[in-house]
Amino acid sequence: MYNSMQIAGGRGVRFFHTCGWVALSVYIFSWLFSLDVSRAAEVVFVLCFIVCWFYEPAKKIKFHWIFLVFLAFVGLQAFVYLFAADRFPQFADGQVKAARHVAKLFLCIAVAWWVRGSVRASVYLASLFVAGFFFALLVGFDASEWLRGLQGSRVDFGFTNAQHTSVYFAMALVLSACWFWHGLHKRYSLLALLLPAALVILSVIGVFITQTRAVWLACFLTLLSAGILAVLLSRRKVFTFVFSPKGRVASVIFAIVVMLFSWQFLPLIEKRMEAEDAVIESIVSGSLEDVPYSSIGIRIHTWHYAIEKIRERPLTGWGAESRKPLIDEGPFPDHVRERFGHFHNGYIDITLAYGLIGFGLLSILTVIALKGVSRLWGAGQPILFFGLLASWALFFIVNIFESYVIFRTGMYIYLVLGGIGVSFYLFGVKRHE
Repeated sequence: MYNSMQIAGGRGVRFFHTCGWVALSVYIFSWLFSLDVSRAAEVVFVLCFIVCWFYEPAKKIKFHWIFLVFLAFVGLQAFVYLFAADRFPQFADGQVKAARHVAKLFLCIAVAWWVRGSVRASVYLASLFVAGFFFALLVGFDASEWLRGLQGSRVDFGFTNAQHTSVYFAMALVLSACWFWHGLHKRYSLLALLLPAALVILSVIGVFITQTRAVWLACFLTLLSAGILAVLLSRRKVFTFVFSPKGRVASVIFAIVVMLFSWQFLPLIEKRMEAEDAVIESIVSGSLEDVPYSSIGIRIHTWHYAIEKIRERPLTGWGAESRKPLIDEGPFPDHVRERFGHFHNGYIDITLAYGLIGFGLLSILTVIALKGVSRLWGAGQPILFFGLLASWALFFIVNIFESYVIFRTGMYIYLVLGGIGVSFYLFGVKRHE
């Protein structure tokens, strides 16, 4: 993991380099169970990156144009703040905090610097992400909450809310499934496969009992698309495995697990889907006024209003914290104004905050990360390629229905996925480091 590092500057810089790796590890692992620890690790991690960047020997990395994207985004934030502080003076302090939060998405560049295209380091960070989540579940373990979930109640395990918990379970599902796939590919023993198999099953249960329709849809579309893409890219290997003895056993086990989960959770799924039938009928009929303020209805009404506001300031937006006063000014019932401070769509919230320019700059960063992920296929890393691509697809889909990207949940996921992807873009894929 460290072999790819070209460290100049002597022992002092090596010290900062080691401290940075430790801080990054603590930062990612402790994110969900200790805010104080993760914030302290973040400060150390950023300071170490600044020192190590100063001594970076490769000028094409040190002065890469990706840093100009970051500077342009910060400049846009400063410009928009002046407008937002004047338009909503009571939210001026909140604008700074919210702007800093969104800007932290660019910390993935610092993560990428440490990973430096190392496959081993990438797997290490993804593993820390999953381990940190399950450790947080273990710290706050409550058997009664799991039992209530299995009996049909919606549970959140003490995280922000059930929607955020659900997306963590979904990410853990994708990455654990890749670990299990890797184990099959490397012919792990049955005992060695038990842990990734257990994490997959636990994640599936978690996705169901947190009862988030958007995450259900995202998981279904992501896994379906990944399966189709796998067949298209490596048809011969897929069919060879499916018809092999091990493949037939895996298929039977998979079918049994699907039937068991269908028997347990199908009534729950039907209940959640039928709850919005009337809303969907109103939307299909084209009558926005008749759409009730249910879960989906609130999204439809607030999205329509947000798009109107985006049209008023399409290029630079209203400011990161302006979504709250804009909702207060909107034509919504009091219970909506009191309860919600965002628009339940990550793309709308980012565009509303920083306009098409801000959305475009973040899109450039994301495209860079996706280009880095795409290099894994050509470098002979299909499992990591599918795992990261599926994780990004899941993240893109769930942000249509909830503004994860403007909360700590989205920032955490983006930091890991973006950091790994950007590292492969900047440094290439280093398979044995």
